[in-house]
Amino acid sequence: MKYLYVCLFFISCGLQNNLNYSSENLNPIQDFEIDSLYYDIDYNKKSNWAFRSDIDDFMKLIPKNYKIKNEEPFDVSVFFIHPTSLFSSPNWNADTSHFKNNKVVDLSLENQASIFAGITDLYVPHYREMHIHSYSDKINGLKAFDFAYKDILSAFKYFIKNIKTEKFIIASHSQGTNHAKKLINDYIILNENFKKNLILSYLIGMDVKDDEMKIDLCKNPEQLNCFLNWRSFNNLYYPNDWNYGEEYVSINPINFSTNFLWSSRKNHKGILFPNKKIYFSKTISARNEKGILWIKLPKNLFMKKFNRNSYHNADYNLFWINIRSNLIDRLSQL
Repeated sequence: MKYLYVCLFFISCGLQNNLNYSSENLNPIQDFEIDSLYYDIDYNKKSNWAFRSDIDDFMKLIPKNYKIKNEEPFDVSVFFIHPTSLFSSPNWNADTSHFKNNKVVDLSLENQASIFAGITDLYVPHYREMHIHSYSDKINGLKAFDFAYKDILSAFKYFIKNIKTEKFIIASHSQGTNHAKKLINDYIILNENFKKNLILSYLIGMDVKDDEMKIDLCKNPEQLNCFLNWRSFNNLYYPNDWNYGEEYVSINPINFSTNFLWSSRKNHKGILFPNKKIYFSKTISARNEKGILWIKLPKNLFMKKFNRNSYHNADYNLFWINIRSNLIDRLSQL
């Protein structure tokens, strides 16, 4: 049964489970038009949030075999921006009907945002995200991105106004990271109080140039007031459609170092699978270089057949306990 879960994990890549984008999915055919979308999202309404700690039970997100009895909550709140879930639509942006029964967002909560559940106050907004095809059409895509970002900014303003804590974290994945980078550079960093209280940023799944962010890269496992970034690929795979090079930065989420050495498998604490259980500790070693995180799976015949070039959708799953344990260590310094 455990092996079946491994199979499901690598087929679904930990998140989208047969919702991966392909040429068969429906793309927008008209140029971007704002008229039908031009209304503000009311973030006072629970229906416009995928998760709110002041309403929802965090235990629904915690992996089934993960023990939390020795963990204590910190006076810190997390604003998590979920990845793309709009893969097939004639529209450049989602509308509010896309918020309901969204399986991809639900999986994002369980596989990614769950890292922060219980030890922080977690807030995850719905937003009228841009279509995945926006990455292929720079003119319409930029307009769709800017429209989606307006929802993110509106949700963040609600978050700041209503959270009980001063300290907060920005966390994200994929499209969410594109919005998070803009939110930090164009809004948060311009307010001295926000800048002071932004203690960590998890900018995962997208490239970050060394001079792009107006906050520092986290260069050691204890550092605060900094950002973390990684993108997971198979060992020595150079992706054709992703940016990388000497000018890009990232860290290793097993040892939280910026060096180019392979981390030891003995320091890997397990993989979170779609059945909400964690298996296979001491399984992965990773190396961080040129804005790419290369990973090695065991060389046994069973695991070998699940090798992929990109582990993008599993950027959090592969290192779930490592990330959470390190977060607790960092927050313990507050």
